[in-house]
Amino acid sequence: MDFEAQFFSRMGMAFEWEQTNDPAAGEAALCHHLDNGRPAIVQTDIYYLSHYSGNTHFPGHLITVWGYDGTQDIFFITDTQFPDLIAVPFADMRQARFFRDAIFHLRGNLYAPETVSMPRDMADVVRNAVIDNSRALTGDASGVMGIQALEKMRDELALWKDFNDWQWTCRFTYQVIEKRGTGGGGFRLMYADFLEEAAGYVAKIRDLGLSARMHETGLAWQRLALAFKAASEKQRPELGEVRREIEAVIRAESAYHEVALKGLSE
Repeated sequence: MDFEAQFFSRMGMAFEWEQTNDPAAGEAALCHHLDNGRPAIVQTDIYYLSHYSGNTHFPGHLITVWGYDGTQDIFFITDTQFPDLIAVPFADMRQARFFRDAIFHLRGNLYAPETVSMPRDMADVVRNAVIDNSRALTGDASGVMGIQALEKMRDELALWKDFNDWQWTCRFTYQVIEKRGTGGGGFRLMYADFLEEAAGYVAKIRDLGLSARMHETGLAWQRLALAFKAASEKQRPELGEVRREIEAVIRAESAYHEVALKGLSE
């Protein structure tokens, strides 16, 4: 959940969200950064971004704002999976950046660094990032992340049959893994692409075959997602195939992290 802080701090940059409870002040701050040649990352609720045409609130979505047209009151942004600039009206951006309900309270989170530069020790930055990712996913004992969370889901799956909305729950789980902004395979396919590029800095990543291993892990997640989708279309909660695919994901994840931690820590 601290992806942005992780990235920029590893790049040697101080990271802190600019926040305000005043939508007008937040809009003015964003325009000020853009006027001074600083593109900005902002946190939004996708419900108010019309290019998604959705009816679901998700206030954890980040986009990059590159400029604006004050005569038409529109911002120009880029967003995941959309190849071109997108125009977002000022009014929509205000709602997206300052959404609040009983759980969430967006405060116009904005980050616009003066510069972005490559660290001199990029090989060490990359190696440590990959190692720390594997440590986090194998060492978390809270049951809400990583291998232990997968095991918890597997063990609690038998309870799903008693949910009144078990079909919706299965369908939504499929969407989260495969459809909702993840690039497929629960982000693993995107991470495989990162590892392919990272191998240019750390030869061991290529020698260990980490990109290919992560790609296979992503495919395992895809199969799990499709098992959830198939289960959601049944008239009764038959989740045996889902359990088998969870087991397959656990094996794939565990195998990747074992190789990554051992190989890159030596």
